Amino acid sequence: MWKKVFNVEKNPFKGKIIDITTPISLFTRVFPGDPKPAIEKVCTFEKEGCAVSRLTFGSHTGTHVDAPSHVLNNGLSVDKLELASLMGIALLLDFSSLTGALTADILEKAFLNTEVSENISILLLKTEDSSLKRKGAEDINSQNEEFGGEEFDPAYLDESAASWIVEKRFKTIGIDNFSVDILHSEVLPAHHILLSGNVNIVECLEFSSVDAGVYFFLCLPLKIEGCDGAPARALLISYS
Repeated sequence: MWKKVFNVEKNPFKGKIIDITTPISLFTRVFPGDPKPAIEKVCTFEKEGCAVSRLTFGSHTGTHVDAPSHVLNNGLSVDKLELASLMGIALLLDFSSLTGALTADILEKAFLNTEVSENISILLLKTEDSSLKRKGAEDINSQNEEFGGEEFDPAYLDESAASWIVEKRFKTIGIDNFSVDILHSEVLPAHHILLSGNVNIVECLEFSSVDAGVYFFLCLPLKIEGCDGAPARALLISYS
């Protein structure tokens, strides 16, 4: 019966699938103060006949979704997010040549230059940060010491850019660095504007091998009840 129901030719996802997820490992860089990932073997083939591991990591480790409860009192937790708002036609803009604040004017100019249709529901931002998130174990300590310093200045959204995204009614904003806000911010204005405006935030995406353009975007956070965020698997599907 299932062979008659499922028709491969009707599968809408015929393009190339691109995994844009930053993996979680012992060497995954984390925001200063966040728990470092740990993977511990608790069962082995030699002793128990199967492999089981204990995983320890923070809710904002690797590619992750920020729930409104991350910054908003009484905001929705990650398990309450509408999954439909985390999938759809996405526009990826390349700002890898810029550092510092991305303003509304910068986003507007880049958006108009693409001449895309009005059915774009997800905005993705490629910055220079992609090459910095994953290195070998020998570099991890020095990376964390430099993180947030003068040598680490990825692009971020200022308040005007965050407001522009809300006004354009995007459902989700995704970025490849650790925060949509400037890294040393204590008040997180972009987070507040976006999440209070019903815009999902996906951070630590991996765009280093992806070109600017239009894709189908799919992001599924772990369903952790009552949590302020969760790691997620994120994919792009090309239209060619």
